[in-house]
Amino acid sequence: MTEMDSVCLQPLDQDELDSWWRTIPGARRFLNAAVEAFNKKCAIAVHLPENDAEGFIQALEEKIQRKDINSLIERFTCAAGGTIGDFVDALTAEFAPNFQRNFTRQPMADLAKQKPFHGYAAIIIRLETKTEWLTDAVTEFNRGTANFGVALIFVTTEENPPPNIARLEDFLTPYDLQFFAINFLENARLTAKEKMYTSTLAEKLSGYSPELVKNLARDKLYSHGLEFVRKLLPGFDERIFSRAVWECQVQFLLPTLEQIREQLIVKTEKDLRGILPVQDEFGTILFEPYDMELRHLHYYGGKHKIFQQDDWELLEFAYGARNDLSHLKTLDVSQLTRLFAFSE
Repeated sequence: MTEMDSVCLQPLDQDELDSWWRTIPGARRFLNAAVEAFNKKCAIAVHLPENDAEGFIQALEEKIQRKDINSLIERFTCAAGGTIGDFVDALTAEFAPNFQRNFTRQPMADLAKQKPFHGYAAIIIRLETKTEWLTDAVTEFNRGTANFGVALIFVTTEENPPPNIARLEDFLTPYDLQFFAINFLENARLTAKEKMYTSTLAEKLSGYSPELVKNLARDKLYSHGLEFVRKLLPGFDERIFSRAVWECQVQFLLPTLEQIREQLIVKTEKDLRGILPVQDEFGTILFEPYDMELRHLHYYGGKHKIFQQDDWELLEFAYGARNDLSHLKTLDVSQLTRLFAFSE
């Protein structure tokens, strides 16, 4: 069995869950939004990736019980869509069998006003299918509640969730995910620049999931790229991967290519001044060496044989890399490693 054959998704362990929900600013704000609904005894609907729903629910239960160890928290799984009325019937059959519906058009408002959940502090409702009535259910319940009774916390992972619900992705920034990812690369056999690049790529591929960040933030993402991602996530769209890689390479490598350009100009400034001014193919007149782009250095430097062999090879390499990125192409790992080594 090779190293790549052993790749598989690993869940977050308890320490990693604690780190995510307690120390990552966006994740902490998201969790606190649900805790605030508990404090106010109202309803809230939250959306997050499927892989992370259980970890969120555990963190929520723990945070509520730290506030009040006697809080009775229950879970309820809603597996079928139906109507709001169907949901209220199923929920009360489980937790409030004596509840009598008035059969109005707003059964959630009736539920809030009658407050039948005696002894329960919060019910966490895991929605397993697409639910058209979710936004209306939260609105109706909150319109009828009077800041006491039970908190209803709906958790959904469906694609294209309804509007007006708390989405984890809206609370997070790329920096949250990059910071989380870099922790998993601490012992990776990568340089500091390579770790920063890999953590950024993991963030772009993760879809706001901390579990995916953990699994993607490995040195194999840097060294094996799409092969590693497809071992981890079979069928992953190559176009999404390629776009994320290109964006990361532009972000991290263009400054390095600029550094190379400036270094080459410094070393050959006197000779470059000897051939200036010139007019390039687009009609731009170049008066100063620092006006020259890599393409100018390559063309005029090559024409006048200005560069020593080592500098010429570096220029050709940098010019080719710049051309590839300009045409939406990505560099391979050997090119990446060479550029990162130059900028260390």
